[in-house]
Amino acid sequence: MGYAEDACAAVIEGLDAIGLDYFIHVPDSFGAPVIAHFESDPTVRSFPVAREEEGIGIASGLAMTGKKAVLFYQDTGLGNSIGALTTYAMAYHSPMLLMAIRRGGFGEFNAANFNFSESAIDMVETMRIKAFVLDYRVPLDSWPGAISQAYSYALMTNRPIVMFLNLKE
Repeated sequence: MGYAEDACAAVIEGLDAIGLDYFIHVPDSFGAPVIAHFESDPTVRSFPVAREEEGIGIASGLAMTGKKAVLFYQDTGLGNSIGALTTYAMAYHSPMLLMAIRRGGFGEFNAANFNFSESAIDMVETMRIKAFVLDYRVPLDSWPGAISQAYSYALMTNRPIVMFLNLKE
């Protein structure tokens, strides 16, 4: 397998270890193997949402009822979700894990994605939301444990956590 396939497999392994009840996603080509895995898993309720802020509302509500949910979408969608993150998820101490698939940077083919994506991590941290990055600097065999730790950290701190994922070759 190549890097992208191995990265997706590591994400799946990390999310499987959490024991998700819900996998909410905005469709994405780089994350398609992860999405396909959870859509075919009979133990996880998986469904797409049309907009990122819709997913934040649903994932927050599920988290507040004790359900294990994750929202999976592109980091370029963070611009759409700033209001939902700051005025809802942060304000109401919603423990949730957002997995933001990196656009821009190494392996990106769409020039329109560079401007926003390359400042996405700084933007999230400026909003006082903790960001973790999984990319070529973190060995793939460490990804599953890091994903599980990020989820536990969200629960412990009662706040949303954004984990940025590079799933590109």
